[in-house]
Amino acid sequence: MSRLNIIFLITFVGLLIWITLFQPEAIGKIQRGAMVALRPFMKASNQLDGAVATLGSETLSPAEVREKLAAVEQERDRLKLEVIQLDEILTENNQLRNALQYLEKSPLSLVAARVISRKPTNWYNTLVIDKGELDGIKVDSPVIVPLGEEAGLVGKVSEVIAPHSAVVLLLTDEMCQVSAKLENSQEQGILSGQRGALRKLPSLRLRYLSKEAEATPGAKVFSSGTGELFPANLLLGEVNSVKIGIIDAEANVKPSVNFDDLVDVFIILPSESAQAAPESIPVKPVTPP
Repeated sequence: MSRLNIIFLITFVGLLIWITLFQPEAIGKIQRGAMVALRPFMKASNQLDGAVATLGSETLSPAEVREKLAAVEQERDRLKLEVIQLDEILTENNQLRNALQYLEKSPLSLVAARVISRKPTNWYNTLVIDKGELDGIKVDSPVIVPLGEEAGLVGKVSEVIAPHSAVVLLLTDEMCQVSAKLENSQEQGILSGQRGALRKLPSLRLRYLSKEAEATPGAKVFSSGTGELFPANLLLGEVNSVKIGIIDAEANVKPSVNFDDLVDVFIILPSESAQAAPESIPVKPVTPP
């Protein structure tokens, strides 16, 4: 080792001894400076270690990802089903509430019944209800449902088959014919259903109108009360279109009753049906569009 290097080494060691023994505050400054200089590198290193550890703990295999995804989809489907069931319960409750309100306000003697069966082959022709002979039900008893402040005609009882069951012939069947009139008009005709395709709602036909009849699309059609089988002012439907013939006119009518969703209906007892006055069932005034 050269003399110069020996002198430099001795000087450096002496400086360190002097600083250590006689300048402790200088050591603190040096340590603090070193910590300040190294802090960003230490912080970055800690963050990197944490990120790597977290990434390792959350890493899933493809099979685990598929399993978790399937569990989430299953929970989603379960919640969807619960929402649908709650909606159905709410709808049924609203229907029952409206039915009870109508039953309380109606001047007619009504018997509440529930639809218990329908045949897919004649979905729009007949249905079976849970009321029969012991409930006072007779053949030709009109069957209705409340539609707000009005009553919509469903059809009539065609057969009483048991003490607590009967068959209802629906308005959409061509054999169910009703004396009908146009709202705000003296025009009258005969309304009946017509055969349609399987599970396809058939339209109604209002025949024997005069050629001058003002059957504008959207005009409501009510029972006229003629014939004493059906009370007057039962809502039947709305005019879709009119066809003018050689001697008369015929209107195509859309039914007001939703025949797909029939659950609860009311049967008008025959005596009440025959005695009902034309104004016995309240009708909400409607201005034709």
